[in-house]
Amino acid sequence: MAPIEGLLSRVWAYNFLQRFVGADRLRYRCIGQLGLSPGETVLDVGCGPAYYFPLLPSPVRYYGFDTEPRYVQWAQRRWGNHNATFRLGVLDEEQTANLPPVDAVLLLGLLHHLADEDSSDLLHLVARCLAPSGRVVTVDTCLEPSQGRFSRWMAESDRGGYVRGPAAFAEMARAHFKNVEGELLTGLTRLPGSYWMMTMSDPRPTEVSGTL
Repeated sequence: MAPIEGLLSRVWAYNFLQRFVGADRLRYRCIGQLGLSPGETVLDVGCGPAYYFPLLPSPVRYYGFDTEPRYVQWAQRRWGNHNATFRLGVLDEEQTANLPPVDAVLLLGLLHHLADEDSSDLLHLVARCLAPSGRVVTVDTCLEPSQGRFSRWMAESDRGGYVRGPAAFAEMARAHFKNVEGELLTGLTRLPGSYWMMTMSDPRPTEVSGTL
């Protein structure tokens, strides 16, 4: 696994793999789901090299977070002069406090890399920084009854380590948002796969969702 992780830390390899397996189509579908308008503020957690940035309406105010230095450096060089800011590290309390109210949040292929507690903490943070009409979209590899053997094997072998069923993802989301809509996506990628997309809005009050 270490050699694969090392290879994927290179931007060209990451972008190639995304397009080769069709994962870029999932991201494009999620961006369309948000219905972004020019002038909105976008938070992208786990943005990678943000190869999909040109699909966002112009202008937007964009904040991208990632833990891979090569991704962040590449994205900042490529998109930094387009009202985009890329930050190396995780989204935490301090970073959230320094953000303006956010209209849209992208959590693309991220929750299945996080344990339940970490996923809950992240959803709590993004709920807190949303503008009144803000919304969040997620998409993750999932396990579901209708998927074929190869699709299930791919999900169970995913390097994320926390692949769940749709109900488990939705339960986590509803702990922090009153409005949660989910959709099973299949047939979008070149390799067979099942993916759970959620759109969330209307955050629950802090005393209900809990504190970090």
